[in-house]
Amino acid sequence: MFSALGKGFLLLVMALAASACVTEPQNRLANPERALADYIQLGRSYLAEGERDQARFNLLKALNVDSRSPEANNLMALLYESEGENELARDSYRRALSSDSSYTPARVNYARLLYAEEDYREARDQYQRAVDDVNYRLRANAFYGLALSQLRLGEDEEAGQSLRRAMQLNPSLAPALLEFAELAYDQRSFAISMQYLERFEQVATATPRSLDLGIRLAQVFSDSEKEATYRMALGSMFPDSLQARERRLEQ
Repeated sequence: MFSALGKGFLLLVMALAASACVTEPQNRLANPERALADYIQLGRSYLAEGERDQARFNLLKALNVDSRSPEANNLMALLYESEGENELARDSYRRALSSDSSYTPARVNYARLLYAEEDYREARDQYQRAVDDVNYRLRANAFYGLALSQLRLGEDEEAGQSLRRAMQLNPSLAPALLEFAELAYDQRSFAISMQYLERFEQVATATPRSLDLGIRLAQVFSDSEKEATYRMALGSMFPDSLQARERRLEQ
């Protein structure tokens, strides 16, 4: 449900669109670059609000102005993804990158889709190209995606390096902190694992995975009190989680 502010914004956008519909063809012919930017902005806003039909309408308008627009194709791919049309999404991401190979947002989204489809090798390669863009605003997230892909491919050493780069760029990136804690545990670097778990706990709420890691580390350090605390939290906060069910089987 929209907030009052969101509803007001949506009504304003609709009113502006309605008032502009008569002069739209002339304005588009007079200034196609401005029309493209406006359609993209409207498409992005509607997509963020979950208004898929309105997003589609404006993004198709944008692509009618410039079918090779990397930004419009990227947003259209996100729309397709939200509808489960992954093949169409892949085509749109590729079209965006074919038009502008330096458009990193599309490359990161494409890599994320490839990872979700378990094409880890291609996802890794796409993330690798994305992290090479030193000016990309979400570069830390791209390094995290790269690390996940590398882990799936058994490239643990490279994954550790990617996680370190992600945390260097964003020390509060909680998923990277937890992933690094898990990796350190698997490598039997228990003190380092505990250090990064504690950093995770400072910036994020507990998850079944973080609480389970806490239990395992408490067992390593023979800290029965902390183990009991983690067990209680896991059972009360996430009773239906896989981790909680497995822990109950131990009793």
